Amino acid sequence: QLPVPYLSQRDSATSQGERMCFSSSCAMAAAFLKPTTLAGSAQLDDQYLQIVQRYGDSTSAPAQLQALRRLGIAARFRSDGSIQLLISRLMRGIPCPVGWLHHGPVSAPRGAGHWSLVVGFDPASSQLLMHDPYGEADLVAGGFCKRSVGSGRSVRYSSKNWGSRWMVEGPSSGWWLDLS
Repeated sequence: QLPVPYLSQRDSATSQGERMCFSSSCAMAAAFLKPTTLAGSAQLDDQYLQIVQRYGDSTSAPAQLQALRRLGIAARFRSDGSIQLLISRLMRGIPCPVGWLHHGPVSAPRGAGHWSLVVGFDPASSQLLMHDPYGEADLVAGGFCKRSVGSGRSVRYSSKNWGSRWMVEGPSSGWWLDLS
């Protein structure tokens, strides 16, 4: 597991807390990859959100990419994600923001989507270790089973159930940001 700092979108001092999973996930990655770029007394993901809003909305991939680039992080949005690709990035010391569907049962995921940050992989259990800025998802039934601030830190999500919510269009179809 990479030692990535955890940030919760649920304690944002902005009015965007309920919808800033993408920004909180990218802020965690930025705080790990470029530790001195976000500093000060305000929460790191709130600081990052201010940068994102210069380019667009918190839910906008182009705005996220521009904000990351402004912080000196090369970033590309990709829709060819696989568990193996994530593991290869983790082995290089790079966390991965991932976009997935969190509503509906695992057999038929749906919704507008949610972003979290892959920070590790446990090969013995085939589980991804994820910093989920909203809390802990119920991968089988959908929604979230834990929502308290901090409950999404280092959550273990099974590759099988989470992968079904991430690669909804088939193998190697997951949405993710390739960072370097």
